[in-house]
Parts: sequence; C-alpha cells; structure tokens
Amino acid sequence: MATSQALTVGLDRWLRLRWWLAPLQIAAVALAGPLPYAAPQWSLGVVLCLSLAPGFLTHGLRGAGSPRVILAGSLLGDFVLLTVSLALCGGPSNPFSVLYLVYLTLACVLLGPVFGWIGAGVAAVCYAGLFLLPARPGDHAGHMHGGPTELWRHLWSMYFAFVAVSVLVVGFVASVMRVLRKREAELAEAQERAARNERLANVLVLAAGTAHEMATPLSTIAVTAKEMEREASLAGQGAVAEDARLIRGEVKRCRRLLDELRGQAGAIEGEAPVSLSLHEALQAATASLAETTRARVILAEAAASVRLLLPRAAFVQVLGNVVRNAIEASSPADPVVIDATVGESTITVRVADRGRGMDDATRARALEPFFTTKPPGVGLGLGLFLADRFTRDVGGRLVLDSLPGRGTEVRMEFSA
Repeated sequence: MATSQALTVGLDRWLRLRWWLAPLQIAAVALAGPLPYAAPQWSLGVVLCLSLAPGFLTHGLRGAGSPRVILAGSLLGDFVLLTVSLALCGGPSNPFSVLYLVYLTLACVLLGPVFGWIGAGVAAVCYAGLFLLPARPGDHAGHMHGGPTELWRHLWSMYFAFVAVSVLVVGFVASVMRVLRKREAELAEAQERAARNERLANVLVLAAGTAHEMATPLSTIAVTAKEMEREASLAGQGAVAEDARLIRGEVKRCRRLLDELRGQAGAIEGEAPVSLSLHEALQAATASLAETTRARVILAEAAASVRLLLPRAAFVQVLGNVVRNAIEASSPADPVVIDATVGESTITVRVADRGRGMDDATRARALEPFFTTKPPGVGLGLGLFLADRFTRDVGGRLVLDSLPGRGTEVRMEFSA
C-alpha cells in the first residue's frame, strides 16, 4: 500500500494531468463531426463540462481529507464519465475504450493492488454495460464489414481481450510495485542499520580511546600496590599486604575489561581467522566466571570437537557475551547448553537457556544497540548486537528463537 506522502504526490500529479487532458478532450469534441459514430456536439459538450467537475472538486478537497479517498473517488468518477462518453459516441465499438486501462493502471500504481483489481472490475462492468445500450444509427459504421453476427462477435472479442489485458496489466503492475516496495523497505532498513552502526562505532571509538588513556594510571596503581605489598610484607603488616594484593587483583580485572572494550571497538580488524575448537573457545569465554557458574555451562559432547575458522579473540568475546546473557536470564539451578551441528555449507552454534524468554516485542528489538531488559547499571545492551554484527561481518547470521516462559536459543550460523 502506498504511503501517505506518495499518495499526496500522486494526487498532485494527477491534478496536473487532468488540466492537460481537458483541452485535449475539447479538441476531440470539436473534431468529432466527421467520425461515423459522432454524437451531437451539445451532448458531448455536456459530458466534457461534467468531466471538469471532478478536477475542480478534487482540487478543492485536496488537504481536507484522506488523499486515498480523494484519489479513489476521482478515479471512480472518471470511469463513469468515460463510460457516458463512450455511450454517446459509438458504444462498445469506440476504440477509445482503451482509456479504461489508463485509469485502472493509475489506480494500481497510486492506490495499491487492491484498488487496481477493483478498478479492473469496475472497468469490466462499465465496458459490458455499453453492450446493453440500444445502438444508434452510425454507431458501428466503422465495423460493418460483415453481417450483424460477425459484428457482435468482433465486439465481444474486443471486450474479452480488454478483460484479459486488464488482468495482465494489473497483475504485472502489482508485482512490480510489490518488488519495489520490498526493496524500499530493505533499503530503509539498511540505512537505519548503517546509522545505528555508525552511532555505535562512534561510541566504541570513544570508549577505546578512553580505555587507552586509562591504561597509564592503572599501571601506576598496579606498580604502587606492588610496592605497598612488598613493604607491608617486610614490615609484617599482613592486613595491609592483603589489601595491596586485592588492589592489584582489581586493577588486573580493570585492565582485562578495558582490553575487552578495545576489542569491541574493532575486534575483527587486523585479526586473521584461525582454526579453533568450540571447546577451546568456550573455555576462554568462561575463564572469568566463578567456578559454580562455569559448572552450569554444559557443552554437548558431540560439539566439543567442532572446529571453526574465525577470528579467535572476537569469537571468544561474542561467545562469552551470549553465554553470560543466558546465565543471567536463567535461574541458578538451570543449565545453559551449548551445542553445534555441522552441515554441508554451514556450522551452527547454539546457546540455549531455560530462562524467562522473550515476547515478540522484546525479540524484535533484542538485536538493537543499547536495548536491554536488565536493571539500570547492569548492562549496556550491546552483547547481542555485537554478536549479530560479528556473525554478519564473517558472512554468517544470528537467529533468535524465544518464547515467554520457555527460554531462549541463540543460533550463530557460520560458513563451514
């Protein structure tokens, strides 16, 4: 279905076309005298005056109502006026019955396939109604090469040919419009995705720069803490030494988090794909988790030996994010299962949990950057987005399968 903006543009163009058609119609009436099926000049003059009425009415209603309703009413009025004109000038034998095709094509292009099919039905009914009118002398003079039977056979053949062409025109225009609208939707989605990626890239570049700047003070803190630990140990101050070791441990943790943040800003760039097993990647991805938490992560036996050709650091980071999301979405007693299947051309890695799952609205936004259902301060909403971005960058795709109350399965498909 056409958008409101497209309908407004179509309505303006149609009004301009109507003003150009009016003088052409007047010229046709002035030259209609020599035609064998010409109607009286006064009757056609009345029809022409009436044909200008929809143009003035449409122009007056523009902006006062729905463009779709105004366009539909204007085209329906044109179907009726064309039928009256044909009835006064030759009936079904008038070759200008082909103008029905113009109106139904406009209906299909401007209003959508549904209105196109309605226009085809209206045109077929109006054209068929011309056969019910009594013929006037001279109406079929241009077709009297045979007897009356041959004449009506010819006219009905014209009618059925018109119906067939109407179906073909509307079907073809509808299919083209459907493809164009699909491509427009894909283009709009791609532009939105590019804009989101650009915004995220700017944030991540800023974060990477901040992480780089913070590395120096953290190194200073680590060195100072080491000296404090050594001096406290020599002085027999065990509590102070323990505090210094705690500081060093937390600094080390901060350094690791900053390294991961820099990796998120550009994990693939400059990193060549390597062959690694899923077991090896999972071990690295869960190394920072507590022992009890790691025990909940179950790797299927058949999947442990599956090998993938991917950038190692980036895949470990992505897998760790997905696994942590699954752990946080599950209760402490529920496991998180990692499995993999190898097909002819793809390797699919699945991370499944038995958590609360997602409804349709949440699942539709789950891959957007900075979208999260976690409490404020717990997460940034980048885990699934970065996972989706990574899989697409390496030529794969990420699929979410989730139902409320039944958990979530994240499928990452890579080329084999």
